[in-house]
Amino acid sequence: MGHPMSILRERLSQGRALMPYLTASDPSQEASLDAALGAAEGGAAALEVGIPFSDPVADGPVIQLAHQRALAAGGSVSRCLDLVAELRRRSGIPVVLFTYLNPVLAYGADRFVQDARKAGAQGVLVLDLPPEEEPEWYAFLAAKDLDPIVLHSPNTSQSRTARILPMGRGFVYVVSRAGVTGGHTGVTDELAERIRTLRLLTDLPLAVGFGIREYKDVETVWSMAECAVTGSAFVNHLESVAPEEVRSAARTFVNTLTQFEKPRQEIAP
Repeated sequence: MGHPMSILRERLSQGRALMPYLTASDPSQEASLDAALGAAEGGAAALEVGIPFSDPVADGPVIQLAHQRALAAGGSVSRCLDLVAELRRRSGIPVVLFTYLNPVLAYGADRFVQDARKAGAQGVLVLDLPPEEEPEWYAFLAAKDLDPIVLHSPNTSQSRTARILPMGRGFVYVVSRAGVTGGHTGVTDELAERIRTLRLLTDLPLAVGFGIREYKDVETVWSMAECAVTGSAFVNHLESVAPEEVRSAARTFVNTLTQFEKPRQEIAP
């Protein structure tokens, strides 16, 4: 079980953590940076930053539209890494890059890992690249000090779970229910049982995502796991906000879900 300690693992292991998701360059590079800074100020423990992609098949309509807006604004792998680098200059919040395989291959896998590390990312989750298909990728990320994040879904068998968990670092992303992102909260008896099983197989913190919309959802997740992930609800909340209000709206939304009185890290203006 023993995994090396990383910034992500250390931060999430403290428990009662919230990890918001945003798509880089949605609706603009400036607005996505403001959203990230506001989330950090609101008490987020870590951030998921999505790389804009034309076919985000695991995502529901809210995040699909975010990808479309980001691409229309000129979003790309390199601009996403620019965003992470700028965020890193102003905040110590850990960042996980969420992506599909195509953008990584188009950019060049080796170059992507090198540049992601240089930008200051701490972890990478390639949503459509299961560990058993490319174990070398997971090992390569770990060797370059980037946490390869393993995804665990309701239909992952126990034998497969035991095979894939050792390949991950940082945390385990626990998909609360079947389907795409953005549906209703998936905190169920089945999820609780799955988390109990995962506890026997890994010492990594568990981050539960899909359907986390409000404080009661977060509290329910925190009763079982270290971290709650909010994606569609956060993106949806910021959609209608004026550009100059994005940072404060992100701060307020995250603070409402975390109930923290002060941010976890200092943020440069």
